[in-house]
Amino acid sequence: MEEIKIDTNKLNKELELPEIPRKEDGTIDIDKISLGKNEKDNYIVPDEILKAYYKELPNGTANESNTSWSYNGGLLNKVTKEVQLQGNEALKSKYSQRRKMSETIDILLRKKASREEIEQLGLEEGATKQDALMASMLLKAIERGDVQAGAFIRDTAGEKPTEKISAEVETITPEDRAQIERILNRTKAQDIVVDGE
Repeated sequence: MEEIKIDTNKLNKELELPEIPRKEDGTIDIDKISLGKNEKDNYIVPDEILKAYYKELPNGTANESNTSWSYNGGLLNKVTKEVQLQGNEALKSKYSQRRKMSETIDILLRKKASREEIEQLGLEEGATKQDALMASMLLKAIERGDVQAGAFIRDTAGEKPTEKISAEVETITPEDRAQIERILNRTKAQDIVVDGE
C-alpha cells in the first residue's frame, strides 16, 4: 500500500492557521516555536499557536499568557481566583440551606398532629406529631405484639438494659512475687539447656 503524504503547511493555510516549522517526520519542531520554558520545565508558545495546535503539542505546553496548556490531546484552561471564589460562595449558600436529618425530624415531630391523627390515636387536643408517633408505637406494641415497637418504647423511656462487665483482677501476693524472684535467680545462675542442644 502506498503511503499518503499530506502537506500540512498547505492545509494550515486553507484553514487559516498560523504557519509553524515541522520536522521531517511531520511533527511540530517545538524548539523553533518555543518562547522558553516555565518553572515546571514545560515549553511556552504564543497564544495563537497553542490554541491552533494544542492536540499536537507536548503535554504541559503553556501559552505565553499562562492561562491555558495542552494536556493529553486536549486544552486545559486555568481557573482564575474569581471563578474559584464564586464557586465557593455557591457551595456555602447551598450547604447553609441544608438541614441535618435530626433537625428536620425534630421540626416535623414538634408540629401539631392533624385532627384525624388525634382522633384515631385517642390523643388530647393540641398533641404534636411526636405524641402521635409515640402513641402509634405504643399501640403497635400492645395490640400487635410488635417486639421492635416495644423495644423502641422501652429504650425511649430510658430503660434500655445495659450489659455490665465485671472483671476480677487477682493481685500478685508477696509469696507469688518471692517465687518469681527465685525462678529468675535460678535461670540466671544456670545455663538453660534447650532440648537436643
